[in-house]
Amino acid sequence: MHRLRFLKIYSSRYEEDINKVHIFQGLETNFTELRYLHWYGYPIKSLSNINLQNLITLEMPYSNVEQLWSGIQYLCRLKEIDLSCSRDLTSLPDSSGFPNLKSLILVGCTSLHEIYSSIQTLHKLDFLDLTDCKSLEYLPNCVNLESLRKLYLSGCSSLKILPEIASNIEELYLDETAIEELPSSIEYLCRLVLLDVKSCSRLKSLPNNICNWKSLKRLNLSDCSELASLPDEIGSLESLMELEAEGTAIREVPASIKCLNNLNMLSFRSYYTDQETVSLLLPPLLDLHHLRELDLTNCGIMKIPDSLSNLSSLKRLYLFKNNFESIPTAIINLSNLSELNICNCERLQNLPVLPLISIDAHSCTSLEALLYLSIVGTPVSKDQPFIFVNFANSVKLDWNVRKDILEDALLQMQHLATLWKQEYYDKEWDMIPRACICYPGSEVPDWFQYRNMRPFINVELPRNLFSRNFVSFALCVVFAFREHQDYDWDLVTHFECKCQCVPDSTLASNTSTCGLPCYINSDHVFMGFDFHLYPSIHIGESCQNNEVSFHFYLKRLYDGNEIECCKITECGVRLMYAQELGKSNGSVSSCEEIDELCSKRCKYLRLLSREK
Repeated sequence: MHRLRFLKIYSSRYEEDINKVHIFQGLETNFTELRYLHWYGYPIKSLSNINLQNLITLEMPYSNVEQLWSGIQYLCRLKEIDLSCSRDLTSLPDSSGFPNLKSLILVGCTSLHEIYSSIQTLHKLDFLDLTDCKSLEYLPNCVNLESLRKLYLSGCSSLKILPEIASNIEELYLDETAIEELPSSIEYLCRLVLLDVKSCSRLKSLPNNICNWKSLKRLNLSDCSELASLPDEIGSLESLMELEAEGTAIREVPASIKCLNNLNMLSFRSYYTDQETVSLLLPPLLDLHHLRELDLTNCGIMKIPDSLSNLSSLKRLYLFKNNFESIPTAIINLSNLSELNICNCERLQNLPVLPLISIDAHSCTSLEALLYLSIVGTPVSKDQPFIFVNFANSVKLDWNVRKDILEDALLQMQHLATLWKQEYYDKEWDMIPRACICYPGSEVPDWFQYRNMRPFINVELPRNLFSRNFVSFALCVVFAFREHQDYDWDLVTHFECKCQCVPDSTLASNTSTCGLPCYINSDHVFMGFDFHLYPSIHIGESCQNNEVSFHFYLKRLYDGNEIECCKITECGVRLMYAQELGKSNGSVSSCEEIDELCSKRCKYLRLLSREK
């Protein structure tokens, strides 16, 4: 086989001890022309007897290799080595034998405890991945690796000291390592774009000189539980776009953060318990005009700063589990805001004008009134094809307020259905449209033409259904909860849909229940739609007298089991058509008219806000 250039041995099954091929065992021969060698699950402990002098790529994931070869083997053409998940690998050979290596991948080599200093001779190495090398305790100086762009040390849980690193590196992953500090030379990483130190539980501080990085775009400090502060001049990171600091001990944010003009994502989410929570001191966020997502979950905030209304690009705002009693009325100025999470804000009593398409306000147990909530204020689109309204456990909410919320939600559901029907075959729809609405209540709204006081219902379809721009079914279920307590919020309304005139046509699917509170003890209404039914229901299009039946359940998502402490007391179905306004009077309107209505309502809301 001395002329062989390409050899690939693999298995279609990803299991251990499946490779029974042993063609190299006891073989001393030359594979001098071999350029590419891929062997999944290579069963032998080394390659010592094989001459691979012209090899370019060596891929042996899940191999039994303990050591590639002893001593130096000169492979001047070798550019790529991949020994991922070779759990018996304890060391690498002398790297000076393959000076042109560009990529070295040792992911999951859990017995590898040391990288020899000869790695410093790999001047062309561009990519080094040591992810989950959990026994690795030492990494030599990497200053001479001037071509290195990406270094992955994620999950190297025994690595306590970070070596000196070449200044040209662009991505540095140190998450889940045991490092306690960053080396002083780190200030010279002038091309660094990404630094990830997530879950470095021993890291207590960041050096001030990291503020000299002018190229840094993403900084992940999440779950560094001992990290208590940010550098005072963090605002000097002029290119920074994402700052994730959730799960840290940071309780005061430097004033210079307002200078991060390119920042689009900021998180200080806290995981402290109620007894441990200390209020986060947040400076005015006046100049963060590009900020799109702000997460201040469980930060002990007593009062929302008025400066939030200056975040003109903000789309997603997470204020879950805080202590404020009201939200500034100036929030109406956030014209791009589409998603608001205020669940478990137990002191919140009222809400101002909120033009949204997504609001999670479950377990706001003191919430009674809304000045005006209009999820029509931000029309759904291809980019945001969802409607999410959750007031579960907000039992003090006035009934008239619930009716207003419901009216707007149903209008948006119809608007989204029309868009979906008109552009069903448009490939620009990356996500399936969805809707989920939840609030305390015990009746299916009149908007649903078909209702039944049991967990199942039959719907007779009109003969001309598909010629009338039928889109899909809107579904509604009333659940009677009795002392429900479950820390897994991933509950789904499971339904089975069957077309009676077509054998074996049962379609099973789930529609979200918005995420339930851990404890719930009252009746709740859930409604939404599932556009997966749209192509499926066409199986009955040719039937002369077609009937569709639905059967509903409430299940846990992770195991598919039904919830025992819950009873379905009523269900409802509505046939949704395109170009229908969606109100109970059945009036019809085009998408353009709905958009015009949205625009007028937004103008009205802004005028109302100015008057107040």
